[in-house]
Amino acid sequence: MITTSRLKALVPAAALALTLGAGGLAAPSAHAAPQHDPAARHWESLPAPVVPQQPGYQITGYNVGKGNYRGAIDQKTGSLWLTNVSPLEGAKESSILKVDPNTMRVQKRIRMPKASNTGGHGTVNAQYDIGVPKRGGTVWTTAATTGEVNVWDTGSGKLLKTFTGVNHAHGIVFADDLGLAIVSASEPGGIVIYDLNTLQEVGRAKQPGAGKQLAAGMAVTDSSAGGATITVASYYSSLTQFRITRENGAVKTKVLWNTHQGGDGHGSVEVSKAHNRVYVNNLYKGLVQVYNLRTGAHITDLVTGPGTNSMIIFQGKLYAANYFAGYISVIDQNTLGVSRLLTTGFAPNQLLAWKPNTFLVIDKSSIVLDGGYTQNRGVDRIWKVRSLR
Repeated sequence: MITTSRLKALVPAAALALTLGAGGLAAPSAHAAPQHDPAARHWESLPAPVVPQQPGYQITGYNVGKGNYRGAIDQKTGSLWLTNVSPLEGAKESSILKVDPNTMRVQKRIRMPKASNTGGHGTVNAQYDIGVPKRGGTVWTTAATTGEVNVWDTGSGKLLKTFTGVNHAHGIVFADDLGLAIVSASEPGGIVIYDLNTLQEVGRAKQPGAGKQLAAGMAVTDSSAGGATITVASYYSSLTQFRITRENGAVKTKVLWNTHQGGDGHGSVEVSKAHNRVYVNNLYKGLVQVYNLRTGAHITDLVTGPGTNSMIIFQGKLYAANYFAGYISVIDQNTLGVSRLLTTGFAPNQLLAWKPNTFLVIDKSSIVLDGGYTQNRGVDRIWKVRSLR
């Protein structure tokens, strides 16, 4: 978790100088989200956020959420599920929101209860990462501070299952053809595997290598009934590729390769099978580190911007969010060069695939605008970035 002092040191003055909704910024398609949730009335009263429009794109801003962290699309229903943690340091509030991504209207809110086992990180059982399997029906969240993985019914919002003792539970991905959910965590310093049908733990695998391990970002490739390949970045050290197979219900894991990453701040992974690459962010050095997908060999480091965070491959290009700078770098995968920059709010924390011509930006602007990092106030944004090409 990023400390307040480190955040203040890394947020550039240029980002603070930006003004949303003022200063003559042209945004022809900005809308305030017409929320029905009573707690969201404040969001409705605010003017829609706007940013400079870029040639070839339409960027639309919405006021949605308080302490936005991560989002996931339910591929069965089309709904957007979103975690909120506020403030982000010492959480006092946390919710899971079900949102219509077309209108950005909140359809459901699941409020998190108070918790005393957070290790000093707030007073609520805050939910951070989130995922929805392709089959739908459930939404999975991780509570890093309480060491939990939670499973919720997407229809009723009812809590179906809580797995405890998953220290610093982090990312969530799915091997749908195998009927598995995979969660990264600091204990075992790798991945924990769950059965989507029985909601039981069915396996664990540890990342090799010396040094502190805190498995974080993951990406799934080559997933079928015959197995799935999971590439896992440790926040501190290892980058590991596992092969997971399942026969007669028994889950087996095998390390395909493992390599060491320098420094810390590796929270996100994106893969390109077409270019045979793994892309890993380096938050504090402002890099995308590039590796060979099949061997793990390091190819190069690409400077993208302060606070390089979430990444997405969109229309053949790699987009990397720069969390401390408030812009997105657009990277040509053939030349591995930054071709242009897009501005989408102050603190883009996640780039989320939505439609073939549109992706979403989950923005934590309140950490800059409203004192939301250490104070319990503020409203956050979601941006639609639509390609006009």
